[in-house]
Parts: sequence; C-alpha cells; structure tokens
Amino acid sequence: MTGRPALGSLVATAAGDSDMHEREQLLAQYRRERARRVLVLDSIRAHLEEQPSPRAVRVCARNWIADLLALAEKVAKDKAEDTIKTDDFGGAA
Repeated sequence: MTGRPALGSLVATAAGDSDMHEREQLLAQYRRERARRVLVLDSIRAHLEEQPSPRAVRVCARNWIADLLALAEKVAKDKAEDTIKTDDFGGAA
C-alpha cells in the first residue's frame, strides 16, 4: 500500500470540486442579480416617496411602468433582430 488514492477517487474529487465551483458561481450570479434588483427597486421607491400626494405617487408609478415597458420592447426588438441576422447567415452578422 502506497497511500496514494486510486484514480477513480481523484476523478470523483475533481468532479466534486467542479460541481462545487459551478454552484458557487451560480450563487454569486444570483446574489449580483438580486442586489441589482433591490438597488433599482429601492431607487424607484425613494422616487415615489418624494411625491407630494397619493395621486402623484400613482402617476409617477404609471410613468415608471410605461418607461420600463418601452425599454423592454426595445430590448426584445433588438434581440429579435440579432437572432434574424444570425439565423440568415449561419453566424454573427
């Protein structure tokens, strides 16, 4: 007995380390996305709280919603155009 681990256990350890690293990366990505979401929502909330009346809060919220939907439509349109360019030529345009 040499005290060296069997090849199978080395492969299992390497695979386990890889899985752990992947989980840590996914968790870090989740935390970044969550922090960004909280930051944005806190900023919107602060802006809404600055409004002088309940009516003004609702108008401001509708404006935020309209702006967000317009932004989402533009991003979706751009992504669709990128997809069409890629699909037509079999690669990036």
